[in-house]
Amino acid sequence: MIDPAVFRRVAFFAGLEPQQLQTLSRVASVRRFHPGETILHESDPGDQFFVIAQGSVKVFVDSPDGREVVLTHLQAGDFFGEMALLEGESRSASVTALTDCETVALSRDDFFTALSSDFALTRKILQALSARLRRANEVIESLALQDVGGRLARYLLRLADESGQAAVDGYFVVHRPTHQEIANSIGATRETVTRMLKQFEDRKLIRIKGAMVWVPAEVPPGARENEWRRR
Repeated sequence: MIDPAVFRRVAFFAGLEPQQLQTLSRVASVRRFHPGETILHESDPGDQFFVIAQGSVKVFVDSPDGREVVLTHLQAGDFFGEMALLEGESRSASVTALTDCETVALSRDDFFTALSSDFALTRKILQALSARLRRANEVIESLALQDVGGRLARYLLRLADESGQAAVDGYFVVHRPTHQEIANSIGATRETVTRMLKQFEDRKLIRIKGAMVWVPAEVPPGARENEWRRR
């Protein structure tokens, strides 16, 4: 039995009664992963549901030509692995730890038992799935209609919205993924991302210092509105 305090650290389980937390703690397991360690492989059996208690992960697929295509990054409080459980199919993507991670894992049977006994959890999953579908639609639209500059701008804005520090002096401060990770996320090459980030910096659209990037909270002067609009 794991310590119910683990669940209290995870926003996903917020609002559950002590008895519900006790029930989960008896059936869940804590799994820890190091940076770069694979948590799930694409096409693995879908037999577990994961909630991130600490750390962050990337979700990705391999393209036919061998390139890694990053679908999203998830952080503490997010969950993954639900699609395969709901569909009864194998995993549709791979998941790798970006940092030291602590996850809470539930087996298929325990996952469905938790859903059937608590609508609050079911509602959270539905809300998260709806948000992910909306994000997927935005990514599809971006790839189809925007050039690399537009896709990079939208990526930085989303990064600021999801993980940026509170805006100060009109800028969010975010930890920048590697140029290769950004390229994998927006359908570009690493060289192109490096060049575009330098152009954005030269145009004073963003500020860069090491691995930190200052992203504007509003459309910056000199930027194209269709690149930097927020949704």
